[in-house]
Amino acid sequence: MSPVSTASILWEEGAAVFRNSGYSLFNIEANLVCIIVLFILFFRQQNSSDQTEARIVWGRLLFVQIVYCFTGILRVLVDVNIIPKSDISQYIITAVNFGAFSCLCWLTFVYIELYQKSGLLSTLRSKILSSLPFIFIVINLLSSIWTGTFVDFSGESMQKGILFPVMVLINISYPISAVVLALIRRNKMGKYDRENVSIMAIYPALFIICGPLQILNWRIPFLCYAVMISDIFVYLNYADSLVSIDPLTKIANRNGLTRTLGAKLDSGNTEGLHLFAVDIDDLGSINGSYGRQEGDRALTLIAEALKKFRDEEHPCYISRYYGDEFIFTADIENDEERELFIEHIRNYISNAVMTNGIHYPLRVSIGYSKYEQYSKTETIAGLIDEADRLLEENKEQRRFNAMWRSRRKK
Repeated sequence: MSPVSTASILWEEGAAVFRNSGYSLFNIEANLVCIIVLFILFFRQQNSSDQTEARIVWGRLLFVQIVYCFTGILRVLVDVNIIPKSDISQYIITAVNFGAFSCLCWLTFVYIELYQKSGLLSTLRSKILSSLPFIFIVINLLSSIWTGTFVDFSGESMQKGILFPVMVLINISYPISAVVLALIRRNKMGKYDRENVSIMAIYPALFIICGPLQILNWRIPFLCYAVMISDIFVYLNYADSLVSIDPLTKIANRNGLTRTLGAKLDSGNTEGLHLFAVDIDDLGSINGSYGRQEGDRALTLIAEALKKFRDEEHPCYISRYYGDEFIFTADIENDEERELFIEHIRNYISNAVMTNGIHYPLRVSIGYSKYEQYSKTETIAGLIDEADRLLEENKEQRRFNAMWRSRRKK
C-alpha cells in the first residue's frame, strides 16, 4: 500500500472518530473562540500607548494563553486521531500544553504584583526567584521522556508521572498566592483605594477554580473560558480607568467625578453632602520658574496629601477636575466639622510640602458648597460653581492680605 493510500485511510478513520466524538467539535470551537478574542486583546495591547511594565507582562500573558488554547486544539486532534496518535505525539503536545498552563500561572502572579506596584518584584533577583518553581516544572517536562517525572512510559500506555501532582500544586500556588497577597494589602488600604486591588484578587480566581477541573477532565474547556472571561474583565476595567482616572495623579478625573457625584445625587443620600474645591496658588509661576515637570510634581504631591487625608481622617471622593483644581465630596454634619475638615486638609498639604523638600511656596485656596434641595446647589454644576466662587473669594482675600503685609513692612 502506498504512503498516500495509508495517509488517506488514517485521515478517513480520524474523521470518522471526529464525527462520532461530540466533545471534540465543541472543544475546538471553544478554543477557537478564545483564540480570536485573546488575539484581539493582544493586538490592542501591542498597539497601545500604555507600555508600562505591568501592561507589557499582560501582553505576554495573552500570548501564552493563545498558545495554551492552540495546543488544546492539537490535543483534541491527536485524541480523535486526526493527527496520528502515538506516545511521542501525545507527550509533546501534552507537555507543551501543560507548560503553557504553568507559564500562564506564573505570569498571572507577576502581572498582579506589578499592577499593584507592591514592590515584591521590584528587582531582577526577586523576579528570578519567583520563576524558580516554573523553571522546575519546565525541566521536568523536558526530561520526563527519560525520567518519567511528568508522564510515565513504562507501562502499555502513557501514565501520570510521580511528580505530576506536585507540578499541579506549584501551578495553582501562583494564583492562590496572588489572591492572598492582594487581600492582605486590601485590608490595609482605605476603601477608595481598594477597588483595583479587589479586581486583581478576582482576576486569578477563575484560574484557581477551573485549573484543577481542567486537569481532572481535559476534554472540557474549563480553563479556556476562564482565561477569556478574566482577560475581558481586566480589559474592560482598564478601558474604564482610561476614561475615569487622571493619568498623572492616579485619582479620579472630571468624568469620574461626574459619574460618581451624579449617582450620589440620584440616590437621594445627600444629607450633609459638601463639595470642596482646592486650587494651587500660582501654579503658572511654578511652571515658569522651575519647569512643567516640577509643576506636575506639585500636582502629584497635592493629590497624595489629599489621599492620605482621606484614608486617615475623613472618607471622601477625590478628583482632579482640571488643571490645578481638585474637587472632592464628603458628608459633613455641621459648620464646625466643616471648618475642622478644611483646617486638616491644609495641615496635610503643609506636612507634605515640608517632608518632600519643596523649596518654593506651595499653597492652596479652598472653597466649598453644600447640597441644598430646591436651590442652585442641588445640581453638580451648581455645587461646583458655588465652591469655585468661594475659592476665588478666598484667593482674592489671601492676595489682599499679602499685599497689605508687604505695604506695612515698607
